[in-house]
Amino acid sequence: MKTRLTIYALLALISIISGCAINPVTGDRDFVTISESEEIAQGTKYHQSIIAQYGIYDDPALQAYVNQLGQTLAAKSHRKHLKFTFTVLDSPDINAFALPGGYIYITRGIMAYLNSEAEIAGVLGHEIGHVTARHSVRQQSGQLASGLFNVFVTLATGSQSIGQLSNQLTTGIVRGYGRDHELEADKLGAQYLHKIGYNPESMLEVIGVLKNQEIYEKALAKKQNRQANIYHGVFSTHPKNDKRLKTVIRAAKKLSSKKYRKSNSGKYLKMINGMSWGQNIKQGIVVNNRFMHPDLGFGIQFPVGWQVTNSAEALIARNFETGAIVQMSMSTLEKGESLQDFLKKQSNNQKLSVKTHNFGASARTTVTLGKKKQPARISALKLNQSQAIFIIGTSTKKTFAQTDKTLQKLNQSYKRLTSKQISEIKSPVISVITARTGDRFKSLAKKSALNYDAENILRLLNRAFPSGQISAGESLKVVTVDE
Repeated sequence: MKTRLTIYALLALISIISGCAINPVTGDRDFVTISESEEIAQGTKYHQSIIAQYGIYDDPALQAYVNQLGQTLAAKSHRKHLKFTFTVLDSPDINAFALPGGYIYITRGIMAYLNSEAEIAGVLGHEIGHVTARHSVRQQSGQLASGLFNVFVTLATGSQSIGQLSNQLTTGIVRGYGRDHELEADKLGAQYLHKIGYNPESMLEVIGVLKNQEIYEKALAKKQNRQANIYHGVFSTHPKNDKRLKTVIRAAKKLSSKKYRKSNSGKYLKMINGMSWGQNIKQGIVVNNRFMHPDLGFGIQFPVGWQVTNSAEALIARNFETGAIVQMSMSTLEKGESLQDFLKKQSNNQKLSVKTHNFGASARTTVTLGKKKQPARISALKLNQSQAIFIIGTSTKKTFAQTDKTLQKLNQSYKRLTSKQISEIKSPVISVITARTGDRFKSLAKKSALNYDAENILRLLNRAFPSGQISAGESLKVVTVDE
């Protein structure tokens, strides 16, 4: 029986290895197990999942602009016969990516940090490169082969440990493709940029912007004593002065003699003027550390100086001086469940001493962070018969007396909003202004709708991080409240 299974595994592996196709970029044979029609079907299937997760940014003019630019690049690609789809996602994340079959995505988050049409063309060209070189298909095929090879080795030797070792080795090879695939996508993106008349070195500008983001995040994380949230998207595998990258980008300039057109910064900045900043307003917005949710109709005030981060899953607020952290999320109440019973359930303590207030209910308890137990306050703010806002706040024993006072003030700030107040809620947006004599990032930060570390964020938005200065007459991106 074992011999028969071994033969089947070997035959399957041989069958997979024989599945090669012509690479549309190099003309060489690639080891792939997925046809082009299957590749397109994959992209079509997962496109719906991406849209459901992120949403399409509601700006038809901006969508049309990005699509037109993307289609111009795709028409110069090695797979111009594919039906490419370009979508601006309604996400503050700094990212761009591609699905098999020609589905390209770019977030408004990364677009806020770009400065010209040439730069966004560089990002889109890079993602088109991933599609034209069939990187996703090649990687999937490599993973399938590694899995089958693992099965074959295990069956042939009877050793699970040897099978696991082969899996680790082949997985390492597949993951090693990442660096080479990124470089190949850069090479192709540079070629497509050259073909539509933009200087391929615009891609180096984008990498500089993203690397400054990384430097800032690492410094901020160290200051806040936390793990750095390092960006892992487009161009992330490159060092800031990557010689291999510069070589492939500059090679594109030798394809033909060409005088490059201007980067078209003016048109691009005009297109993103008024673009939303931060989370979609439907998930609630934070202005001057006041969180307001128009759909749910409530507002709550966080202390000035705290960092407030809102996501679709939860809102997190931190005070890095005291180590305090607060998490706020939506919870469902069971039929007939009181706020007191809800908190007892959340704390897994039916003897919990819960006090009721005009805002809801609250109780002192303890939580475990890592391996340490800390004092905490949990609160429930009732929205309706079936929903409550659940808040949990904690800090060390040393600082909790101060933190607890803040948590109670936070609860007391909870207000239901009137229809008029809801109608007056405005989203923070990117505004492009002309710098005046005497403008400084410090003074602009004070007037900004940014809630935390506004000066550094403005510097990053305007290519002035960490210590650049403003020149009168230049175009500046600031974050204001949409009027």
